[in-house]
Formats: sequence, C-alpha cells, structure tokens
Amino acid sequence: SVAVSLAKRVESLSVGLPWAEENGEHSKITPLPNKKRVDYMESLIADAISKGAQIMNAKGGSIIGGPESTLMVPAVLYPVTPDMMVYHEEQFGPVVPIAPYNDLETVIAYGQNGKYGQQCSIFTAGGDEATVSIVDRFSSVFGKININSQCGRSPDTLVFSGRRSSAMGVMSVSEALREFSVPTVVAYKDQIGDSNDMIAKEIQSSSQFMQSL
Repeated sequence: SVAVSLAKRVESLSVGLPWAEENGEHSKITPLPNKKRVDYMESLIADAISKGAQIMNAKGGSIIGGPESTLMVPAVLYPVTPDMMVYHEEQFGPVVPIAPYNDLETVIAYGQNGKYGQQCSIFTAGGDEATVSIVDRFSSVFGKININSQCGRSPDTLVFSGRRSSAMGVMSVSEALREFSVPTVVAYKDQIGDSNDMIAKEIQSSSQFMQSL
C-alpha cells in the first residue's frame, strides 16, 4: 500500500544533528526548534492513535537524545480521518498523515474547505482530465501547485504567494522590490510639436534614478 511504501522511504532517512554525516551525507531529519514543537507533534500523534491511526514506520515519533531533546523520528500515521487533529492542522513537523479517500471530490473538498492554502502537490501518471480538473479547481485555492514533486520554496524568480491562513502577500525578487519601494513618477505632457519627449529622454539617459534595474 501507499502507507507501507512511504513508511519504508521514511525509515531510510537519516535522523540526526544538522552537521552529522552518514555515508557521506548530512542528516535529512534534524531537530525541531524547541520543546513546544515536540509537545505539539506528540499531541497530534497521540490524538490520531486514540482515534484509530497507527504509526507505520519503526520508531516513529520517538525522541532521540533524552527527554529534553527536540530530535524526533518522523511518524507516518495511517489511516488519518476527519475527526483527527492532524487531518486539519498545519503541523510543520515530522508527522506525515495519510488520509485514504474513495473519490477526487473528497480531495477537492478538503482543499477548498481547509484553513490553509500555500501549497499542494499532485502526484499523477499523466495529464488526464481528472488531473486537469484538480489543477483548475485548486488554482484559486493554493498559491503553488506542485506536479509530481514535494512542496518547497520556489526559485526566487517565481512568485510565492500565501493564501488564507498560511501566509499573507506575495514573495519573489521583483515582488519584494515592489513591496519595499516607494514609487515616484516623472511625468510630462505629450503634445504634437512639443519638445517634452526629447527632454524626457535626455533626462532619462543621464538620471541615475530613472535607469532600469
């Protein structure tokens, strides 16, 4: 099943401090920022288990390094259902919920009715009608739609927008420049036989302010 396959992939990820290396590679899973985040992850896991979910991967949810450590082994939870906290929460931590569904309308309703909307990922074998339908209907819901790839920061040349309770505003190099800039307009009347056009061009060619970025 998808849950078993994903659990095996998660088990293969190295868990450790950021500078630690295993087989020449640094740790893939590193500590949470503080104990409060650990407590929150554990509350999501405990709530899901109490309502029928299971931890699918070995040692999932365990803490490495003692009671004050914030290094948590990822927990793959399955099956996750709407009555569980993790079904609705934006956990920002090593908890991987897997919610089974029978039709695409369930997926679309989840996206449209949820609180968050920064990103989503669609995994598909082709650009069929169902995939296109999801992209079209999610275009007004999520700021970024990933096709066959995980959620992540866009290249800075692309816009990165927040939706609903996920974030506010739009980020990118060009958008950031606009956000932190105060616009100034240099204007002139464009009249037939007027020299204003030539004067404006002369000013633009020498003005530092009017140079293109």
